[in-house]
Amino acid sequence: MRIYIDHTPIETFKGAQLADALLSYSKDCYKQLQLKQIWLEDERGNRMEADGRLWEDIELFIKHKTK
Repeated sequence: MRIYIDHTPIETFKGAQLADALLSYSKDCYKQLQLKQIWLEDERGNRMEADGRLWEDIELFIKHKTK
């Protein structure tokens, strides 16, 4: 299954959750997600949870927490 994180295609398995895909994209971003320094939104601006279900061709965008 192919998804996109910040316009970068990521190949992942069917049934993957957001955290699985983010780990494939970047280990640093995965750590930041766990520390709640970043979150991801879909193309409509909906915030996605780490255990959120993904589907083919979903576009996700990394958002950074501001201090």
